[in-house]
Amino acid sequence: MKSAALKILFTSTNILCTLVNTKGKVVFWTSAGIRKVKGTKKITLISINIMLKEVVQKLNEMNCQFLYLEIRGFNKNKKTIIKFFKNSLINIILICDKTALPHNGCKRKKVRRI
Repeated sequence: MKSAALKILFTSTNILCTLVNTKGKVVFWTSAGIRKVKGTKKITLISINIMLKEVVQKLNEMNCQFLYLEIRGFNKNKKTIIKFFKNSLINIILICDKTALPHNGCKRKKVRRI
């Protein structure tokens, strides 16, 4: 397999990564909460780096050379994730930010207090 798409979803308390092949089938998935880390520790830089190392290891096993990166959600560590993949040996074809921004349409749900 030459290319794959990595979809990263930032939620308020977790980060989900899904590796998809060119046909749209899920090949591998992981999240920051898999390692029995609870609460806001899941969105720290250390847990994100451990999760991304697993993804890069899986990409190397699949002999994947090109990566389409799709990021969704709000987090302060978006740029560090992009830097992580730039430093790896995998070539990034496209970085797409698909965060949904409201244009003053429907009223947002009440924010959950953590």
